[in-house]
Amino acid sequence: MEEIFEVIGVEHLKTILSGLTPEEIVKPAYEKWFPTQTTGHTILDLETGEVKGLAIEHNQLPLEMMLYIELYTIKASEYPIEPEELFSKSEYVEFQEFMEDEPSEFAPDMVSNFCLENDIDEYNRSVGILAYRFSKIDQKNYNMWESAILNKYYDKTDENHNPFKFSQSSL
Repeated sequence: MEEIFEVIGVEHLKTILSGLTPEEIVKPAYEKWFPTQTTGHTILDLETGEVKGLAIEHNQLPLEMMLYIELYTIKASEYPIEPEELFSKSEYVEFQEFMEDEPSEFAPDMVSNFCLENDIDEYNRSVGILAYRFSKIDQKNYNMWESAILNKYYDKTDENHNPFKFSQSSL
């Protein structure tokens, strides 16, 4: 017996997408991402219209019973923000001096340690940088970004009604 899912409509999807800020798109993925262990995704649940984070560990498959599309991803293997980008020029100079004191430590941990010792809000800075980058790169041409999301929606819901997809027989 085939399970039937009731999903949000295209217009509802477009309304959700147009109401999201870049921060609301990157934050759930960043919260679920863990370096070298977990890929963080921001997903839109197609049944509820809810935007949330999803963590997927290496070699783990996402839940099949969940119908969603990805809006943003940070791979487990990537470090999306370099220290040069996270810190001001003067903070970066201080960070380099801080690193000289502990040369054997793992650099991302040292970034966090430096932030803690210097009252730097690493989380909010990181989310802000990712949101800014997302707005300037991914969402720069909103129509193209929205079309890419709509393609994912049509692929998940009913391939036969995807107006952006052509089969060999339709050409």
